[in-house]
Amino acid sequence: MALNHAAQLKQYAQRLPRFSRQDLKPYAAEFLGTALLIVIGEGVIAQVLLSDYQNGSWLSINLAWAAGVMLTGFLSSPSPTVNPALTLTLALVRPSSQQRRQLFGKLLAQFLGAFVGAAIIYFTYRSAILAWDPEYTIPWGSILSPKGHHSAGIFATYPSSLLKSNWEAVLQEGLASAVLMFCVLSIGDSANAGFGAPQVSVFVLMVGIGSALGWQTGYAINPARDFGPRLFSAIMYGREVFTAAGCYFLVPLFAPVLGCLVGASVYDAFLFEGEGSVVTDAVEKVVSERDGALRLDD
Repeated sequence: MALNHAAQLKQYAQRLPRFSRQDLKPYAAEFLGTALLIVIGEGVIAQVLLSDYQNGSWLSINLAWAAGVMLTGFLSSPSPTVNPALTLTLALVRPSSQQRRQLFGKLLAQFLGAFVGAAIIYFTYRSAILAWDPEYTIPWGSILSPKGHHSAGIFATYPSSLLKSNWEAVLQEGLASAVLMFCVLSIGDSANAGFGAPQVSVFVLMVGIGSALGWQTGYAINPARDFGPRLFSAIMYGREVFTAAGCYFLVPLFAPVLGCLVGASVYDAFLFEGEGSVVTDAVEKVVSERDGALRLDD
């Protein structure tokens, strides 16, 4: 009986799908790349806040996030996007069978990577967080910090008090994400003149976005960067991380997707000359039909 049972298990194991390292590499790159991005990006936020800006500034936050994004680009070829908004937009605007097949796995890997990265930062800075914000307070939350400290902001983005509504935050996150997608496509377009490694161009891009469009919302521009760490922070800070500021978590979850779709559509409609874009194909079809109608009229 034991032999028969072992033989059945062996047959069952043989029927399971087998994955090679090469098959798993795209998902591993997204997971590890997103975790690396969060460790560097949220690590610098923790260092700056918990030291009361004695060990860093807004500029160092911008530079570290830009460095994190740049470094993830060296993990594999093609580079992981480490951003669900970019991944989803590319699958919609420039679809391929491989993108459709890998889409769910990559999105899951990105959110899981962000969650793990946040956990690493929390346990790295746990003692400093307890000393700086022992009440574990949340921006816009119900618990007030006597010192005005809100350590939940290390892990997720929250809006500036100057914004009158979350719709203003949607506009800023959407704009920043549109700029991100537009420029990423420009950098990756082989028809354009580039310089050095594209990762260096992405570094410059991220510094520009953070410096120009980052202040009022914390420029999440990445659903995984915000939601994964926010989900982890709910373990310590409670469910209010999702309800604070009028359920603000919905803004960095969905606005980057809308912004990236706009940015990709504008670039492909006016500048892209390659193959594989549904937007470019649609524009060329409309133009050709219009030209044909004009020739008939003549």
